[in-house]
Amino acid sequence: ELHYTNGSCSDDAITWTKGEVLGKGAYGTVSIQCNHFKAPFLVYCGLTSQGQLIAVKQVALDASTSEMAEKEYERLEREVDLLKTLHHTNIVGFLGTALCENAVSIFMEYVPGGSISNILSRFGPLPEKVFVLYTRQILEGVAYLHANRVIHRDLKGNNIMLMPNGVVKLIDFGCARRLSCLQTSTGSKSDLLKSVHGTPYWMAPEVISETGHGRKSDIWSIGCTVYEMATGKPPLAHMNKIAALFYIGAQKGLMPSLTDDFSTHQRPSAEELLRHPFISHHSQALTFKNNDTKQTL
Repeated sequence: ELHYTNGSCSDDAITWTKGEVLGKGAYGTVSIQCNHFKAPFLVYCGLTSQGQLIAVKQVALDASTSEMAEKEYERLEREVDLLKTLHHTNIVGFLGTALCENAVSIFMEYVPGGSISNILSRFGPLPEKVFVLYTRQILEGVAYLHANRVIHRDLKGNNIMLMPNGVVKLIDFGCARRLSCLQTSTGSKSDLLKSVHGTPYWMAPEVISETGHGRKSDIWSIGCTVYEMATGKPPLAHMNKIAALFYIGAQKGLMPSLTDDFSTHQRPSAEELLRHPFISHHSQALTFKNNDTKQTL
């Protein structure tokens, strides 16, 4: 549950001081016209009274109408309810929540390495051994989510963070949802969420056409993220967002590919992809020397 406070920006467990902005974004659905964004949020670095660095996602509730504020609050409650149940090495840790001055704060584990997108802007496209190492961890995190009937719905380089030791963590569960029932091997309509969520360049065709958003839609987004890590940009980055939406949604144009070595299966599950030769071939330990110390990732 979200904890209420009297303007002190703290709750029973966490008292913190606000630092620099780490990132920003927006809640809401994405229409084909890309104009249905709302509820912006900022992510700050915070220092707790116990001397720990944390990440704090703050969302200002729309005070103009009680109806809008209630909807945004319900959306935040869904995110918090999901985060509280997720415990995995490759998913950002949830610490708690607070409400003060019409702003909800969600306290999370601080990941100092920055996002994959930030890493790409600093170092350029990643060597294959490195992005395969990251891809394996992304798949581990997504396999855990899917096993727990959760779909992320906005997987992309900007929502994947990197620890300094090479550990990858999925973040931003504002669009995530829990499926209403367990998905069978063939899947069913009841396992799909028929709403448009995500970011255009990483969206699956069925999401854009609103025929359903399920586990396989996350797999599509992972493929786009692999392409992003390998080339420095997501597929169709040369198009504007609206053009990319129509191109993917039409399902007539071919998406760019990396090599012919990828699986020809119809978007296998995260568990299956973890056994794919592209991942397993590079799964040997990555070792490096730091002065006289040898470390293995």
